[in-house]
Amino acid sequence: MKPYVQLPTDNPEEYKRLVGLSKEYFQRLKDKLNAYIGEQKALSPLTRRGRKDSKLATEDRLLLTLYYLRHYPTLINLGAVFGISEPYCHKVYSRTTRMLAKIEKLPNRKALLEEGSSATLIIDASEQRIERPVKGQKDFCSGKKSHTVKAQPVICALMLAILSVVVSKGR
Repeated sequence: MKPYVQLPTDNPEEYKRLVGLSKEYFQRLKDKLNAYIGEQKALSPLTRRGRKDSKLATEDRLLLTLYYLRHYPTLINLGAVFGISEPYCHKVYSRTTRMLAKIEKLPNRKALLEEGSSATLIIDASEQRIERPVKGQKDFCSGKKSHTVKAQPVICALMLAILSVVVSKGR
């Protein structure tokens, strides 16, 4: 992965495979991000203090975030590609994702659970081993010669948001 200026722009399929978005949608998202950053700076002038030259341009910050969300490399590898440290890479990623969540209007939990909603829900269950409890061992015995706790999350496939989690004893 290369910084934004070195990306191949002549082949739209290759661009989409690398970034995860078309070039037009990436530009729209970058413009929304720049507008949001400008609004936030205008609202609170104290945020204009400190270093003026950021190591990464807005395009590279957005590219770093989208690349991480698409391919999930380790942050140390991602930082090496963009020429920044691992902690700064994490800082850029977390700030950009928070800004993207505020920019893009995603449906909330109530809207997803309404009758007319066509969202797909994903239900999964997992079992995690625990140490044998001192009291009430029978409740946690899963029947597989181990003591467990079961968790069942309900996830919205549209937003990839966890709607609810039910945790119970292993029995």
